[in-house]
Amino acid sequence: MTIERIPLSDDRAQWLRDRLAFVNASEVAIVCGEAGYGSLAELYAEKKELRPPRVDSAVLRRGRWGEAAVFEALAETYPEWEVRRAKVHVRDRDRRLACTPDGFATAPGRDGIGVVQAKVISRAIFRDRWLDNSDDGLMGPATPPPAMRLQVLTEQMLNETKWGVLAVLINGEFDWTFRLIDIERDPVAEDRICYHTEAFLRDYLDANIMPPFEPLRDEALIRALYRQDDGTEIDLSSDKRALAAVEELIETQAACKRMQNQERALKNELCAKLGGHSFGRLANGRCLSWRMQHRKAYTVAATDFRVFRILSAKDVE
Repeated sequence: MTIERIPLSDDRAQWLRDRLAFVNASEVAIVCGEAGYGSLAELYAEKKELRPPRVDSAVLRRGRWGEAAVFEALAETYPEWEVRRAKVHVRDRDRRLACTPDGFATAPGRDGIGVVQAKVISRAIFRDRWLDNSDDGLMGPATPPPAMRLQVLTEQMLNETKWGVLAVLINGEFDWTFRLIDIERDPVAEDRICYHTEAFLRDYLDANIMPPFEPLRDEALIRALYRQDDGTEIDLSSDKRALAAVEELIETQAACKRMQNQERALKNELCAKLGGHSFGRLANGRCLSWRMQHRKAYTVAATDFRVFRILSAKDVE
């Protein structure tokens, strides 16, 4: 096992380029099938530079900006701890695994150095996805999502630390709550991380084979990879799944149209009952509203985009 510890510079672009050669701790959940976002195809496309990396988004900015606040909360809540920001890219050249831990710490009663992974979570998400019982208060028993646990486990494994924590700042509208959640070393999970990382590298990345698309997750990726058509035709006559998907799509579109017609009919029925009135009070306390609304004029810039249609055999003759 060859471990490198590369100090992070201010060149974020270089760090992003360096990450392309590894499966990073934040990506481990994708290869293990536990990710809340992303897919194998998307990860492959990023590593092959078929699409740009996730450089920025509102969620990523919140995490970056909030990281300093997490460490401030940790220092204030546990003043006896010695904590430092990591600022290092840890790389296992043999297994092609890497991580960028947020920090390291030593603490009374804990063995050696531990990994600190900072997270900023909204109150609603913490209640719905972390708390073991959503009716408990924010300090009730909590289990982190698998993706975050796998991230910390990867960081512990690569840094050979005996303990690690998720330092979580839960942000509400008017206040913040700080939680510290221990992540224990798990040899079985670590073997799973290594197994799935090796499989992704061997079966897809090194073999130059795009992983199967996940249609719901990969809509943006598919449209980004195939922005334009080239005017040619592909023979799908032997692709049974393509034919089945077309039949399912036709049935789904017909069902949607029926539901849309039913929606229109019900709305019109209720509008007729309101007549010239603005509001209508129902027996269960709900209120109907049918009021005037002004829409401002606007213009849309010209653009080109691909349109998907199902054509009949007669249409293509």
